[in-house]
Amino acid sequence: MSQHAPRPARPRRPSRHKWPRRAALALLGFAALDGLAWQTAQHELGRTVTNWHTQLHRQGWTLDPGQTTRGGSPLTARLTLRNPRLNGPAGNRTIAWGADRITLSLSLLHPMTLRIDPGNTQAARLTGPDTQQALRLQTENARLFLPLGLPADAATGHAAWTARSLTLQILNPDGHSTDLTLHDLRGHGLWNSQAGPESSRVAMTTHAATIDLPPAWPLPTAPTDAHRLSDAGLTVSFPGGTAIPLLVQDLHARWTHLSLSAAGIAHLTAPGGPEGAFTLSIAGIGQTVRALDRAGTLSPDLTHLVAAIDQLAAAAPGVITAPATPDTPALTDRPISLPLRLNAGMVFIGALPLGHVTDWLP
Repeated sequence: MSQHAPRPARPRRPSRHKWPRRAALALLGFAALDGLAWQTAQHELGRTVTNWHTQLHRQGWTLDPGQTTRGGSPLTARLTLRNPRLNGPAGNRTIAWGADRITLSLSLLHPMTLRIDPGNTQAARLTGPDTQQALRLQTENARLFLPLGLPADAATGHAAWTARSLTLQILNPDGHSTDLTLHDLRGHGLWNSQAGPESSRVAMTTHAATIDLPPAWPLPTAPTDAHRLSDAGLTVSFPGGTAIPLLVQDLHARWTHLSLSAAGIAHLTAPGGPEGAFTLSIAGIGQTVRALDRAGTLSPDLTHLVAAIDQLAAAAPGVITAPATPDTPALTDRPISLPLRLNAGMVFIGALPLGHVTDWLP
């Protein structure tokens, strides 16, 4: 009688029907998680708007959020305010602001950052005893980022902003308008309402790749970039305490080949008018003069004067200036520093008056 060895048991293969079941369960769990996150985010967005309304009401402002709609996408909740309106005091003046829409977004990927899309068009009107001015903003891909979770009366905070373009139109009662368009704008700021004199109550830095100047400004029609600033930046702060000076840590821009920068301090609310002292740095004068001469928008006499100065400096470097090297720019292109003063609203370079600051405002 022969005996046969028992056959080894075959490994059990997982059922093909379990994989779709597991995938469906995973999708169902993701949908439930997304729904819970969406509901939580919508609640947080609504609470933020309520906090803003409460804080503004305490300060004498009225906020009308307009028609609100809720929406979103996976992991992101959105709250859109259509035709919001804001009115309130600003010293002895009042401000009325409105927009076509404002969209608040909160993403699970960035749960502590509130993104604000200000829409395409905003307008504000400033009204006071001697003032009636309107501002209009046109933006493209503008974004404002605020930290989430701050209480309504938070003493400190920070923000960041970006925009592909921002057009500021200033309208005066006489019908005159001034348009400035900033391209590739970015910046950030912070505030601390309890700051002392040694720290900043408000600090801000912002930069624009280019700024289109108003066509009506009396600037040369050539070269083609004569009505444009490039690499424009501003860093300012307001220290805490009772006095409210403006600290300009850096203000710079480039016009054609001319590089301009300034730094200093000003008291904009001085009784007799703005007061301040700045250092103005200028470089590239000679190159700018030569470019304007080639465009035919400058007197040849000035070009000849610049060329004579550079030739004299090159002929006697030990007398006119330090010894020149191959990389040393011409004398008229080297940086110079000038004292810039504000005295009762009058602008001076050294002792030379340039005009009153209000004459330069739109």
